[in-house]
Amino acid sequence: MKIIGKLSAAAVASLALVSLAHAAAIGPYAGIGLGYSKLETPSITQTNIPGVISTSEDKGGLGGRLFAGYNFNEYLGLEASVNDFANSTYKANSSLLGMNQKLQYSLLSENLVAKAYLPIQNSGVNVYALGGAAYVQSQAKLTSNVPGMSATYKTNAIRPVAGIGVSYDASRNITAGVEASRIFGRGNLKTSNSAIPNADMVSFNISYNFN
Repeated sequence: MKIIGKLSAAAVASLALVSLAHAAAIGPYAGIGLGYSKLETPSITQTNIPGVISTSEDKGGLGGRLFAGYNFNEYLGLEASVNDFANSTYKANSSLLGMNQKLQYSLLSENLVAKAYLPIQNSGVNVYALGGAAYVQSQAKLTSNVPGMSATYKTNAIRPVAGIGVSYDASRNITAGVEASRIFGRGNLKTSNSAIPNADMVSFNISYNFN
């Protein structure tokens, strides 16, 4: 009977520790994320005519985010973040015309999203979906050595954002995970100066839980 009693006590203690591990993600948290980001901007046509015009493009690269949120329970949370995306840069030059031009797109967003979690029982792993709104600050900057051609176009707008992710409660206070999200742009970048590109980011996130 004493052995059964000790085993029962150990089982209760183990269940309590598991409960504490899952409860650790509930409450306020803040963190940082780094990963690959890309603006969905139109590609430019390469030419094979030497010396007339040459073009190059550089799209996608390191993106980052700072975020803070609150998990009301193990199934629902709210998160705010600031997200900085890699620039899309296009260059064109003509040795015959003596022309050099650069077009660069940049985007910064402030997001507010709701997160719906699906906990994987007794594992510390959570699969989640997110959705909400992003206040987007988008810019297209054309730089040229041709007088009168340089220009900058800035657009601020609220756009929808959605994503999915997986997180793991590494300890009572530390959560790590991977998240993929998209901000949905608007308009056609080829025809409108106020158009906003789609913005994608896949980031590795780490956060600290304040509880």
